[in-house]
Amino acid sequence: GTVRLGLFPTLGPYLLPHVVAPLRQRFPRLELLLVEEKTDQILARLRDGRLDAGLLALPIHDDQLHVEVLFDEPFLLAVPQQHPMADQDSLDINDLDNQHLLLLEEGHCLRDQALEVCHMAGAGERDGFRATSLETLRQMVASGVGITLLPMLAVQPPVPVSSDIHLLSFRRDAPHRQIAMVWRRSSA
Repeated sequence: GTVRLGLFPTLGPYLLPHVVAPLRQRFPRLELLLVEEKTDQILARLRDGRLDAGLLALPIHDDQLHVEVLFDEPFLLAVPQQHPMADQDSLDINDLDNQHLLLLEEGHCLRDQALEVCHMAGAGERDGFRATSLETLRQMVASGVGITLLPMLAVQPPVPVSSDIHLLSFRRDAPHRQIAMVWRRSSA
């Protein structure tokens, strides 16, 4: 049969290389139709039946939808190689105090998640810049413009390593996002 699956742009390109081949091997006759959209669009398409399921970051507040948690994805701090933090391998959330991070534009759930981390840590948003993609954020960090949070999958192979970016993990209580499969409760 056919499954119409929605994914958001800061997850799809990084998760799919790890799951599509095994899925096709296990279910060779499955027709997997993928739609990459922002969370609000995926939710709208789920509600009106244009998608069968979605992979989304929690929280999702909708009683019409069933939520099945799949995994937690930690964030890493990406800094330019010449940044003062680049000599560290890890950091505490409080080390972000008074830092200004490069973030995605409005409508991306990763923006909201990064802002939540900023508020917890006493950090803020870098004024005058908002990216439309994780790749733009990555290039801005590599160019020395600023620092940002990147989801773990976005820095794992097959994504190439950038020699201009240093990645720092968080020592305790790592900020993360929770990824879930979501579908209509009334769906077959």
